[in-house]
Amino acid sequence: MTYHILDAAGLREWLAQQPDLPERLGGEAADWTIREVSDGNLNTVFLVTGPTGALCCKQALPHVRVAPDWPMPLERALYESRYMQTVAPAVPGLLPELFAYDADLFLIVMECLTAHEVLRSALIADRAVPGFSAVIGTYVAKTVQATGWVNQPFETGARLLEQFSGNTALTRITVDLILTDPYRVCGRNPAPEAGLCEDVKALQNDQTLHLAVGRLQERFLTARQALLHGDLHTGSIMLDGSDVRVIDGEFATMGPVGFDCGLYLGNLALHLCAAPHKAAMLRDEMQAFWQSFSKELRSSLSKEGGDLWALSGPAARQDLIETFLNGILRDTAGFCGLEMIRRTVGFAQVADYGLCNTDAARLLARQKALQIGRTLVVQGTPLRSFADILSLMGL
Repeated sequence: MTYHILDAAGLREWLAQQPDLPERLGGEAADWTIREVSDGNLNTVFLVTGPTGALCCKQALPHVRVAPDWPMPLERALYESRYMQTVAPAVPGLLPELFAYDADLFLIVMECLTAHEVLRSALIADRAVPGFSAVIGTYVAKTVQATGWVNQPFETGARLLEQFSGNTALTRITVDLILTDPYRVCGRNPAPEAGLCEDVKALQNDQTLHLAVGRLQERFLTARQALLHGDLHTGSIMLDGSDVRVIDGEFATMGPVGFDCGLYLGNLALHLCAAPHKAAMLRDEMQAFWQSFSKELRSSLSKEGGDLWALSGPAARQDLIETFLNGILRDTAGFCGLEMIRRTVGFAQVADYGLCNTDAARLLARQKALQIGRTLVVQGTPLRSFADILSLMGL
């Protein structure tokens, strides 16, 4: 079958021809309800419900869904399916189950999370059950353990580099939208509100900031520590009470561990800027993330298994672990700052600012996010503890 964009009728016909999927739905094809729920930037998503089950079907489009004149390679669906297959054994129950991938249609069929809500929406509506960040911290640490160079033989990293190095189009989006565009005049950046124009100009002319961003560009492009989700934010996590799932791994690439950490924490910090009355809850979530992440990673790194540190004894290994974690901490601070800046003045901004009930409050929230973001980028290098990051956020 050659690639074509599926509509509901085409998807129904395709599903009916598959060997196992109709059984999951139950009944006959005519009994299935198909509903499009696409709300991201890149893909079409259908929820298919039958008498005995449901499926989520996600198809890559040859362009950005919200910008049809922006071409996009279809292969991103391949990398998302590979990411799910790679990390699922390490994090059971924390991803949707992958049922099928069609390489011709660039179509992923997975578990339907109809009872779940996107974390960002849950936070905005005050429906998020506390404790979700500890789960995400464990998730990141376990994916590092399964795909990083310390615990795994070098062949694992070499294989992952081969499998994900071709994901250049999505990585280009990261390089442009997070690491470059907010600091230059760029047509992709939306026009800032009038009160923010001087702040944007300051970002574009801040040579101290640009030098610090350059260090983070180098880290992202050269530090291949583990397999990253690549877009780990509150819009790519879903909740149903205490059941936490990570979705949308199409940006997967080998990179610095602090990138995933920083993007996640940066989105919590953005929510804090928009809703300062939630400071105590968000501080607890940030601390829970780092505590669970660092505890799980320390435990896994203490066990031998990889070629890196193979000659170190127990005492030396503990020193190496702390040095490694300190490096992740500094990267986390920097990438957290970049995410705060990008989501405030760059492409794909966040809905959290809608919590501000006046234009003046929204402007102050955005300015605070830019100030915290710059501080984290510029002053993140000498940090020694997670409390230092919280301090730079004013927490």
